[in-house]
Amino acid sequence: MRHVFVAASVLLLPLVAGAQVRLIDEGTFSIFADGERIGREDFSIRATGAAGNAYIAQGNVLVGSERRSVALNADSAGFPLRYTHETSVDGRVVEAVSGEARRGIWLGRAIHARGESVREFRLPPNSVAVETGVAHQLWFLLRRGIGPAPTILLPRDLGLLRVTLEDAGPDRVVIGPREFVTRRWVIRPVDGSQPVREAWTDLEGRVLRVRSASEGLEALRDEAPPETPGR
Repeated sequence: MRHVFVAASVLLLPLVAGAQVRLIDEGTFSIFADGERIGREDFSIRATGAAGNAYIAQGNVLVGSERRSVALNADSAGFPLRYTHETSVDGRVVEAVSGEARRGIWLGRAIHARGESVREFRLPPNSVAVETGVAHQLWFLLRRGIGPAPTILLPRDLGLLRVTLEDAGPDRVVIGPREFVTRRWVIRPVDGSQPVREAWTDLEGRVLRVRSASEGLEALRDEAPPETPGR
């Protein structure tokens, strides 16, 4: 399985080699379940290419003995181009996911203990990749702001979720001893059912806090970006 994942990861390299890179955001989140810290997520998001017209997002999510490593290439609109995801437990790989877009078709593969799944399906032009349990990827969704209902690609599930994005107005987030000015967002399926997530961003759109009420989970930045206004 590790051999399969490494081969899939090579898909990320052509967009990186020789490109100019600009940092968009990086940092760490603490992950809480019902108020108790259970793990952490570290991440970076970078713009690449001569015109900064593509993005690379990478991260690691650690909860107990489980480690998830994710990498995403996206175009200037956040449309997913390539994706890899590896899950390991106690250092042993138990899941490997990969996918790429070709002419608007997503070619996805997931290998896990139950076997291998392969799917091909059309990606709507307004799609973004946001994996369940990964906080930093929400940047690609939230930067769109209010507009036509976007579609979330769930690479691990080899599926799609169409959602609405609601601007819940200004709010504040406390990180350590400081309070920061933020905007709160509510993400829910288009059928109007319960929100799948809530998120708080600073005024530049960087994600500071994410909450999933249905799962009892929350991710909170350990430190706000230096540019984030606070008091």
